[in-house]
Amino acid sequence: LDISSLQELLNDDVVLVTCMHVNNVMGQIQPIEEISRILEEYPKVHFHVDGVQGFGKVPLDINLADSYSLSAHKFHGLKGSGILAIKQIKSIKQIIFGGGQEQGLRSGTVNAPVNIALAKAMRIMNDRMEDNAQALSQRGREIRAFVAQYKGVLINSAIDAAPYILNISFPGVKGEVLVNAFSKYEIYLSTTSACSSKKSSHNETLKAMGLSNLVIEGSIRISIAPDLTNEEIERFKDAFDKVYKEVKELIKYVL
Repeated sequence: LDISSLQELLNDDVVLVTCMHVNNVMGQIQPIEEISRILEEYPKVHFHVDGVQGFGKVPLDINLADSYSLSAHKFHGLKGSGILAIKQIKSIKQIIFGGGQEQGLRSGTVNAPVNIALAKAMRIMNDRMEDNAQALSQRGREIRAFVAQYKGVLINSAIDAAPYILNISFPGVKGEVLVNAFSKYEIYLSTTSACSSKKSSHNETLKAMGLSNLVIEGSIRISIAPDLTNEEIERFKDAFDKVYKEVKELIKYVL
C-alpha cells in the first residue's frame, strides 16, 4: 500500500478504510499498524482489516482495527463459515431482519456445529502460530531459491512478502496451461485467488504493479502449507522440472 497516497485521499468526509492484512495474490504484508496510527487523526473513519490470508501465520494485533474479518477455510475450519469481529457493535446496522439473533445484527438460527468447529480450528492455528511461521519461512525460502534457478521464470512476489504465497511467471505460457500441466503430476496451483479465478480480465493486483500482459498471463500462484513434508517438497520440485522442460521453448525472456 502506498501510504502517501492513502494520506492524500483522507479527509473529513471519509468514513471507511478497508485493507487486506496479507495480499492473496502476491503475499505483500500491509502496514496495518502504520495505517492505524494515521487514522487516529480521523475519528469518523471505521477501519476494517481483511485478515483472511494472514490469520495464524502473520501476527497482528486485531485491536488496531475497528472490525476484522476471517474465513474459516483458511485455517482448516469448514467452508462457508467465518467471523466478523467488531470493536463497537453500535458502529454497524443489521441488513438481515427477523428473530434478532447475533445481538440483532444477523437474524437466523445459529449454525452451532460449524461455529464450534471454527472456534476449535482458530485455537489450534493460534497455538501453532510460532511453529507455523518458522516452517513457512523455511519452506518459502527453499522454494523461492529453487524456482530462481530456472532461466526465464520470473518471481513476482517481493522478498519480504509472506513466505507462503509465491507468485511466479512463465512469460509466453498461459497460466491455465501451467495449472493443467502441474495437475498431471498431482501438484495443484492456481492462476489467481480462487474467489476471482473465473474472471477473464487480467488480475488487478498484477496490473497495478505495472507488470506487462505477457507476464500477467503467464503467472501462477504457489501456496505453501506449514505441514508440507520433505517428500511433498521433493515431489513439487520434480514436477516443476518436468513442466519447465515441457514449456521452456515457449518462454519469452523478459528483462
